[in-house]
Amino acid sequence: MLPGDIPGPSDSTIRPPHVLAAAATGVYQFIREQGCDPYRVALSAGLRLDQGLPQTALLDLAGYCLLFEETTRQSGYAGVGLSYGRHFTPDMLGLIGFIAMASPTLGSAIENVAELFPYHQSGTMTRLVYQDDGCARLEYRILTGGIIGREQDAELTMGMFCNIFRHVLGESWAPRAIWLEHRRIATPAEYDSAFGAPVHFGMDVNAVVFDRAGTECGMPQGNVRLLDVLRCSLTALSPAVTARPVEPATDPLLSRIRTEIRYSMGQGVPALSQVAETLRIPRWTLQRRLDGMGITFSVLVERTRQELAREYLARPMMPIGEIALLLGYSEISAFSRAFRKWTGVSPRLYRASRQSGGNI
Repeated sequence: MLPGDIPGPSDSTIRPPHVLAAAATGVYQFIREQGCDPYRVALSAGLRLDQGLPQTALLDLAGYCLLFEETTRQSGYAGVGLSYGRHFTPDMLGLIGFIAMASPTLGSAIENVAELFPYHQSGTMTRLVYQDDGCARLEYRILTGGIIGREQDAELTMGMFCNIFRHVLGESWAPRAIWLEHRRIATPAEYDSAFGAPVHFGMDVNAVVFDRAGTECGMPQGNVRLLDVLRCSLTALSPAVTARPVEPATDPLLSRIRTEIRYSMGQGVPALSQVAETLRIPRWTLQRRLDGMGITFSVLVERTRQELAREYLARPMMPIGEIALLLGYSEISAFSRAFRKWTGVSPRLYRASRQSGGNI
């Protein structure tokens, strides 16, 4: 470790973001139903798919997103993501879906999905936000800047999330609203058929907005003992699936704080009060909990910045200027100074060394 560095993930654990192969359950048949050759589509997406692939195998996230964009391009059908997500039931999602179904209540299922989805799909941020109007929203965003075509993925993921609610509340359940980051790409009728709710485009994040009433309903297959096993099974995959280091502390609040810091970084360095407000925890309570863990908020922010900087620099197509902005720096020079302080080298030298197989 170089002087001034804060412990983070080793370079050997940093890899392009992946998604567990369970997310592609039934995709070959689905692509055929769109009138396309699944092997040709997968080849165009740069993705090698094996129908016998284990559900916990890793698929490149960029290739996974491109798979649906290519299906759209080759079929001429813009509702690919809506259609795939609408029929993707929780049991098809693999470990994260079984975790939702084994949760004791719908509310806890949504909390578990928000907390653990990045283990199912790395390079991704999910969080649960409680609103003051009796609603909440389950938010989703791909953090990786190099993945450009992500519209179909966003729409299919919102459909998958909605199906967790329908697993409990019935097929007629509909969210209060759907938020999508991108512009409208399918017909209004297709969105209405998929969600049965207003869809708002050009939002800051993708989200399912839902009424909190009903979330106390028990999950039909809730099983707390099984839930513990499933959670351990999913998080045990973390060295392969996500570049985030596992904190030695087991307090789930620490994970939520780190998630919020990562999520907010692109809009500027978050303050403790801002994170406390989002988590609906009094600021002094949050400060006291951190004190009890022996860690300060500023150290968490700094550590998160270093982790994200390494992750982003490991992606050769991601401009350093974009990385600086995503880390809350207004200028590349400020980011370069900070990175040199952390590691002793510039971001460009660090990236060049990684690409040449160096150990910086």
